[in-house]
Amino acid sequence: MRALVLNYGVGNLFSISSALKRVGFDVHISSDLEYDYDLLVLPGVGSFKALGPYIEKEGYVLKEAVSKVSAILGICLGMQILFEYSTEYGYSKGLGILEGYVDRIITSKKLPHIGWDKVYLFNKNDKCEVFAKLDGKYVYFVHSYVVYPRHLDHICMLSHYDMLFPAAIAYRNIFGTQFHPEKSGSTGKQLLEAIAQWIKR
Repeated sequence: MRALVLNYGVGNLFSISSALKRVGFDVHISSDLEYDYDLLVLPGVGSFKALGPYIEKEGYVLKEAVSKVSAILGICLGMQILFEYSTEYGYSKGLGILEGYVDRIITSKKLPHIGWDKVYLFNKNDKCEVFAKLDGKYVYFVHSYVVYPRHLDHICMLSHYDMLFPAAIAYRNIFGTQFHPEKSGSTGKQLLEAIAQWIKR
């Protein structure tokens, strides 16, 4: 199976690339969006606003990719840009592939939320099946903003940081995580293996 890790100027591309290779993907890193891949990965460390110019320029092509590749995995910021807009550093338009928006975590605790926290299965529909083995396990987060999906059935997992927030989402061939699978040890590896199995079906 072939995976394209999209290089749009943010994120640790090599960590996720290494994690994908460990579960059997042939990984390519590129800023050019191509369609002959089984998995398109949108990595994510950085601010939503910083990606504004990229979304404006390449948004249409990125939307096209949704129907061309077998699966898409958006990680942290990579998941957030799939939604309609974000309030981070003012209003920023997203891709609008998923209905909903991105806003700051409501908490009195320190931000960003960094470290290990448990995730819990919220929906048990077919798409959320890839997250089933993660139920009750710890994963690694680095974020101050979360997604607020319009459709609750898109939410697969929840976590808690003074408030419940979506830790993972799924819709059609799109999977998204607020946590970082590549930093989540064996639990993150389980997720990437599950996505690989989903693609093979």
